[in-house]
Amino acid sequence: MECRFHPGREAEVECQKLEFWYCRECLVRCRACTDPCLYCKFRTGCVIWELCRKEAKKRCKEMQKKN
Repeated sequence: MECRFHPGREAEVECQKLEFWYCRECLVRCRACTDPCLYCKFRTGCVIWELCRKEAKKRCKEMQKKN
């Protein structure tokens, strides 16, 4: 599988909700959770969410302020 944001780069993790794959860089930079504000039934077992929870919540708050 290839990374959603970096074509040609091997992906390592999948967002089960959106069925997108992401490379290690996306995971390390916490850009793999692209929809942190909406409900996700996979969140309790999500590797992406566990590693990026703080950053994802921060981005969600920023998005809500803009709207």
